[in-house]
Amino acid sequence: MGASRNIAKNTILLTVGLYSGRLLALFLRKKMTPILGPEGIGIWTFALSVVGIMQTISNFGLGNLLTREIAKARSMTLPLFWTTLKVRWLVAAVCYAFLLGFAQVSGWDPLDRTVVLLMGLAIFVEGTGLACDAVLQAHEKVQFQSLAQVASALFYFGLGWWWLDAGYGIVGLVWANLASRIIRLMVMVPLMLRHTGPWQRQGHGGSVNMASLMRMGIPIFLATTFATIYSQIDSVMLKNMVGNEANGIYGQGRQALNILVMLPGLFGLAFFPSMARYGQKSPADAARLGERALRFILVGIVPVTLLVMFVAEPIIHWFEDSTRFDDSIKVMKIGIWGLPLHAIAVVMNRLLMTAEREKHFIVIGLVPMVANFGLNMILIPRYSYFGAAVATVISLMLSAGMHYVFLRGTPFLPHLRRALLGPLAAAGAAWGLTAGVLMLVAPSWQVGWQGLPLHLGWGPFWATSLLMLGLYPVMLWFGRIIQSEDLQLLRELKR
Repeated sequence: MGASRNIAKNTILLTVGLYSGRLLALFLRKKMTPILGPEGIGIWTFALSVVGIMQTISNFGLGNLLTREIAKARSMTLPLFWTTLKVRWLVAAVCYAFLLGFAQVSGWDPLDRTVVLLMGLAIFVEGTGLACDAVLQAHEKVQFQSLAQVASALFYFGLGWWWLDAGYGIVGLVWANLASRIIRLMVMVPLMLRHTGPWQRQGHGGSVNMASLMRMGIPIFLATTFATIYSQIDSVMLKNMVGNEANGIYGQGRQALNILVMLPGLFGLAFFPSMARYGQKSPADAARLGERALRFILVGIVPVTLLVMFVAEPIIHWFEDSTRFDDSIKVMKIGIWGLPLHAIAVVMNRLLMTAEREKHFIVIGLVPMVANFGLNMILIPRYSYFGAAVATVISLMLSAGMHYVFLRGTPFLPHLRRALLGPLAAAGAAWGLTAGVLMLVAPSWQVGWQGLPLHLGWGPFWATSLLMLGLYPVMLWFGRIIQSEDLQLLRELKR
């Protein structure tokens, strides 16, 4: 029960920190959308995708590995942290040199090149920040990570809004983004040095050299690089095959997935230290913890996925009430179904790491990457951004399936039937019952099986939504997806 409380506490803290920034960024995006238009949003999306790939390469798969090793031996905090930084800075320098050369020969427009190269400087700052994150997570001091996220978000929002008003456009946004990352470090580093450690030059494990750490990180590095490429390459391919405007429409539609996909990631970061400790003592206990983690995350994720699909139209029109981004609505409805698939993969990924089967991550990343690239080559020329959205969901499905295949041969495989099917069945039953009741008692609302009444005002919308939210826990209890021991956990969390 203590481990479950720590997981929930850490998840909540990480979520508050990151999503406070995401909320502010949404309001900033609302301001930038009509200013930049589809063309500018396309450039922004392209820059984020290119830099995201470079960031993953420079991180060299050392994030969760650093958390795991420090959680095992806290006396090794400084040797592991410093060696990780040296590896990341070296790889970041190589990545940025490649980016400079590629920008010169690619034929990008001057604005595209300026935005990408400026944004690329973030790989040095963010690599350092992510190493600090790993240390704080290993010591279960994620509240300081969250505090730094909030400070960074406030700075980015204020500076970005100001520079948009001043007419600096997308270049001003890039500078604001870089400055906010530096602010995050300035807040987080002193807190990390004070509240974690011990910060001694050598721990009980001796020194750690770059070569040995890189050898340990190679499987995760390859896997995370492949995974990032398959999740980001669609934007790069759309820009080069169709253009910036199509990429902007796609980027606007993928916002919900890009933002919400971080929630499973945060959950995975929060429960991984406990999972690593359980795994050292009892694989059976770790598997039970994994089942509960998977069940809990899907109980929360599945209704969110349904809600986003139902309200995609007002979400897109909130950013700009025009027809320029109408196709983004369908992109969002398709792409959001990658969220539960990613949540499944995150939990199984941490179970595989606990089982020390990182060698399989290479294949797990490679297969979806190749599939996504091939699907995009076929679907983008024919279906443009709709095809890219479908390719993303299929590749995420392959990723979850590959995790299951390799976890099946270990004692860490949790019981999956209740965890996977239960939340889907409960959400489907709750929505079906909601739609059936409203067809009988409020036929004028014209509530169908495929969506909420969005054009009848707030009353019908909230009545329908609240009815489903009320029925959902009933279906969870009736289907034994949530049981008495889970309610006991909630009572513990309340205290």
